[in-house]
Amino acid sequence: HQQKLERLVADLELPVFTASDSLGWVYQFWQAKKKDEVNASEVKIGARELPAVTQLFTEPYMVSFLLDNSLGAWWAARRLTEADLQNASSEEELRRKAAIPGVPLDYLRFVQQEDGTWITAAGTFDGWPEQLAELKTLDPCCGSGHFLVAAFLMLVPMRMELEGLSAREAVDAVLRENIHGLELDQRCVELAAFALALTAWKYPSAGGYRVLPELNVACSGLSISAKKEDWLALAGDNTNLRLALDELYKQFKDAPVLGSLINPEASLGKGSLFELKWEEVGPLLTKALAGEKDDEKAEMGVVARGVAKAADMLSSKYEWIITNVPYLARGNQSANLKNYCTKNYPRAQQDLANVFLERCLDITTQDGIMAAVTP
Repeated sequence: HQQKLERLVADLELPVFTASDSLGWVYQFWQAKKKDEVNASEVKIGARELPAVTQLFTEPYMVSFLLDNSLGAWWAARRLTEADLQNASSEEELRRKAAIPGVPLDYLRFVQQEDGTWITAAGTFDGWPEQLAELKTLDPCCGSGHFLVAAFLMLVPMRMELEGLSAREAVDAVLRENIHGLELDQRCVELAAFALALTAWKYPSAGGYRVLPELNVACSGLSISAKKEDWLALAGDNTNLRLALDELYKQFKDAPVLGSLINPEASLGKGSLFELKWEEVGPLLTKALAGEKDDEKAEMGVVARGVAKAADMLSSKYEWIITNVPYLARGNQSANLKNYCTKNYPRAQQDLANVFLERCLDITTQDGIMAAVTP
């Protein structure tokens, strides 16, 4: 069996094997049978069915178009001179002048004004930070990481150019500061993290295979299957940690069906966590569980840290959200998903896609931008 598998892999054409989006296509292929079965059964879509039905791979041209006309437009507005914009004879000439190695900007659009000068069709994104180190980007439905990888491959050469960083320094900086991904399906989170890491290892002159900074990729659909008293016992004698775990338990009890729709800030405003911030929960848990010999308790601790990380990311704000939202009409939703959408997003409740657009706006900064594939 092993030799047969190795032959199958060896016989793949090199472009297929090395393409950054191959993992996503493979995942969607293996989900296809389950998706057909779920659709044929006509059951209401809940936690078990959601990943198969709503996972939709984003075509590379869609990803490039959205990125080129957001981050690419920001870049072009700062790279092109007034003379460039006044004297250019075509969009292609402007794209060529704005491009740098690794960032061809093939899909960046310009429009010519009445006086003959050109402007980027999507605007110049003046509300974004001037320093790319401060640009926080999120894909809240990141799937196998297609948007994350594409954004990474634009941001690294841009930061090398702007900040004089080496390839290795830029790779680490982008992973640490810019790229954030959330996903309901745990298998997809694993694929996204691997795709991002593999891209970082393959990046020219970045050091090859090595330990990378901790990736800001988390599962927003982690379920807490433990009994509440066992879960709270993780806190030991730490009252603040116990309060935080109690809040996480309430927030994430429906995580497998809600995922990135969970809004930790909704309860934070009520002071239920007192002075404890989400980002403090993980280190407190690590300390509380240091040397823990009980396997079950240690496993719960891993889940707790993952949930705390997802909660931290879900309660943050982002300048740039790039995503392909899940589509699911109200009539096909399970009761708890339908009720949640009605209660929290009454204007958008007819389709999960619209609910996600509202949720994305919740976590976008005042001058932030959302670039999304929608129905």
